[in-house]
Amino acid sequence: MIVHPVSRRAILAGGLAMSARAFAGLPSPGKPSSVPSIEQVAADVIGKNAYPGMAVAVSKDGVVQFNRGFGLANLETRTATTPQTVFRIGSLTKQFTAAAAIKLSALGKLDLKGPVSAILPAFQTLKPFRTLELMHQTAGLHSDESDEPGTMAVKPRSQVELAVEIARSSKPFDFDPGTAWLYSNANYIVLGAVIEQVCKLPLAQAVKQLVFDPLGLRSTAFDAPDEVVTERASGYAQTGQSARPYVHAAYLDPSQAGGAGAMRARASELCDWHHRLLGGMLFDKSLVELMLKPGTLRDGRPSRANRFLASDAQYGDTDYACGFLVSGPSDPNPSILHYGAINGFCAVLQTYRRKQITFAALCNADIGPDAPFRGIRKAVMASWL
Repeated sequence: MIVHPVSRRAILAGGLAMSARAFAGLPSPGKPSSVPSIEQVAADVIGKNAYPGMAVAVSKDGVVQFNRGFGLANLETRTATTPQTVFRIGSLTKQFTAAAAIKLSALGKLDLKGPVSAILPAFQTLKPFRTLELMHQTAGLHSDESDEPGTMAVKPRSQVELAVEIARSSKPFDFDPGTAWLYSNANYIVLGAVIEQVCKLPLAQAVKQLVFDPLGLRSTAFDAPDEVVTERASGYAQTGQSARPYVHAAYLDPSQAGGAGAMRARASELCDWHHRLLGGMLFDKSLVELMLKPGTLRDGRPSRANRFLASDAQYGDTDYACGFLVSGPSDPNPSILHYGAINGFCAVLQTYRRKQITFAALCNADIGPDAPFRGIRKAVMASWL
């Protein structure tokens, strides 16, 4: 039986569901390590047809410590995955979108605490919410995931057009803005629309000017279905059949994931991104801390105090900031991270802030229970922490 993605939320946010276990299962301090290496983890998942290929990069203080590709980037051409292979990165996009909004605020062009309705008129008749609430996932906007993945839009829509659809939907909110926390792609689609409206540019061009170019990120970009990209990986779906382990991933125009999940990148450049962001190379340290500060509700409580879904209690004391999961006080190695998942691809990017160790792992098949991210995390901690 071929396993297909079930919804846009499952595709774009599916990796985030692993976050409750993101800080679990790590090597015990003082114990001899029998943790498999990155190479062993990669060989295992590729050998059992969980993923055709993957790329892993590790950096310390901005200096690359490890950068390798494993398996195949394209099964039909038998093209090997290399450190230069470009993957779609799904919801890792959110931190770049948030950074672009913060950059606009640093330039005096966007009030993060101002009402979104002042920028996007489509929301003027709805309950007011702030740009920062979009970034913190507390705005309450409902993501309509009833559409079938793979549906090809007749004409790609801008983020502003998608935001208008969200505003005019029969159920624009899951809860009153600022009263609870819920991971929602709609929040970041609307954030992308705010950026488009302020910059008077398509989101891809705006973020390139605001973030990618200033930081020298050359392979990192918003993706488009018709764009020819050198060394691009192809995306696949697992079938569960040993004789035919993969099929091409269901079609999805990545540009329609916009600020929530439309980007592509190389693993090593994602490590560069965290180093340059945290080093204050995009905006000053006070704004970096704003970006990493967990969200709060309007009554002053941390957003984790009222998660809209009871099942999200599994996150424990892990908080959500601006496109980042921030580990709580129970974690002995404080970190920021996010997962990404979109048709045919999944990814993780994590930085341990005390020792400035960053790792990125990118795979070219759908997110699933055999994703190697936990094993790679253990290997990184055993070797560098």
